Amino acid sequence: MRIRAITTGQIIPFLNKNESILSFMQENLENFSNFIKELTNAFDKIGISVQTKRFCSQPIFSYGNRLFYERNLNKTLVEIQDQLIFLQSMFKDYEMDYFACCMMLADQIHELGIFERLLLDEVPNFIKNTNIFFTSLPVASSREGINISALKSGASIIKHLSEPDPFKNLNFCVSANVGPNFPFFPAAYHHSEKPTFSLALEMADEVNDAIKNSTNLKEAQHNMLAKFNQIYDDITKICEKTSRNFGIEFKGIDLSPAPFPEIDKSIGTAIEELGIEYFGANGTLTGVALIKNAIPVNKEKVIGFSGFFQPVLEDYIISKRLAEDKFNLDSLLLYSTICGAGLDVIPLPGDITKQELFYILLDLCTISIRLNKPLTARLMPIPGRNAGDPVEFEFEYFAPSKIIDFRRLTGEKKDDIFNRNEKFLKFL
Repeated sequence: MRIRAITTGQIIPFLNKNESILSFMQENLENFSNFIKELTNAFDKIGISVQTKRFCSQPIFSYGNRLFYERNLNKTLVEIQDQLIFLQSMFKDYEMDYFACCMMLADQIHELGIFERLLLDEVPNFIKNTNIFFTSLPVASSREGINISALKSGASIIKHLSEPDPFKNLNFCVSANVGPNFPFFPAAYHHSEKPTFSLALEMADEVNDAIKNSTNLKEAQHNMLAKFNQIYDDITKICEKTSRNFGIEFKGIDLSPAPFPEIDKSIGTAIEELGIEYFGANGTLTGVALIKNAIPVNKEKVIGFSGFFQPVLEDYIISKRLAEDKFNLDSLLLYSTICGAGLDVIPLPGDITKQELFYILLDLCTISIRLNKPLTARLMPIPGRNAGDPVEFEFEYFAPSKIIDFRRLTGEKKDDIFNRNEKFLKFL
C-alpha cells in the first residue's frame, strides 16, 4: 500500500497579475510544503510511502470573477494560458508533482455563452502546452441534469487531445456528480476559502491480501472491511494531528483501492481471487459489488469516489483480460453502475468520432444521475489503431493491452441528439 497522492487545495486569484498571484501563493505554498514533509515523515514511520504531492484549485471560470468580463476575450484566453505556465513553474519550485482545477462547473450553466465555448475550445492547448496540469469538465449532476452542449465540448476535447500524442488524454476527464475535495486527478478541484487536503490511496494489494486470507465470500467481505477500517483509523489519526499544526483542514480519505500494473497490485486479481473465472466473465459484477460494499462509507472522513476502480491500462489483470477479448466497453459501463470512477484510461480506436465519444459520455452521465453516484470518463483514442490492435505506452503506471471494441455508429441518422440543438437534459 502507498499514498497515491496528498492533494492540497487552495484558491488561486486567476487573471490577477503574476506578481500578485506569486505574493498571494508563496506563503501558502511554503506552509503546504512544510506540512507535506511532516506528513510524509509521519507516514514513513509506519511504513507507508507517499507517491505524489498534488495541488488543486477552484474552477478557472466562474461568474463571480469579474475579470473574465472586463477584458478582450481572446486576450483573456492567452492570459490564462500564460498563467498556467507560470503556475506550473511555481508549483515545481515547491516540489508539487501535479496541479489541477476544473474548467467550469458546466452542470450549473444551462446555456454556454461565447466565452465559455471559447474557453473549452482552448483546453487541448492548455494541456498540450504544460506537462503537470490536469483538468476536468463537470457536465452533469443529479440536481441539475446534463449539459448537452458541454458534453459535446468534452467529446471534442478528447478527440483533439488524441493527436499527435494520445497520452495527453491522461490529463483530462469528463465528470458527473463529482464535487470538490476529491483527491484523485484529473477530477480534483477546490472550492473553499480555507486551505485543505485529502488523500488518495493505492491499495489493491491490501484487498488481495484480505481475500487470499479468506475461505469463503462472507469471510472475504469481513476481512476486507476490517482492513479498510484499520487503514482508515491509522491514516486519519496521523492526518488530524498533523493538520492541526499547520492550520490546514483535513477533508478526508478516498478509500478506493487504486491498482498498480503488477499482478499482486491488481484489482482484477482481487475479482478473480473471489472465485470469478476471469475479469469480464459473468459474475464480475458480483465481485465488483463485494469489494465496493466492503468499503466503509459511514465514517466522517471517507470522501470522494470510495468505490471500485477499473482503470484499464493501470491494472495488470484488467489490461491483460482486455487483450484476451474477455470484455468490451459495454462491460465496463455495466460495472460503472457499482464501481467508483467509471471509465478510466480506456484505449479506443483512433478513428472514433466526436459523435461516438459523445454517446459514450452521455451513457456514463445517465448512470451517474440515475444512481446519484460520482463517475468520470478518461478516454484515450489512439491514432492509427483499430479495435483489437495492441497498445503499449512507455509509462511505468500503464500495462500493455489492446484497443477496446465498442458498437460503432452508422452515421445515417442525421436528427439524433448529437446533431439536434439540444442544450440541456433533465430527467423527469
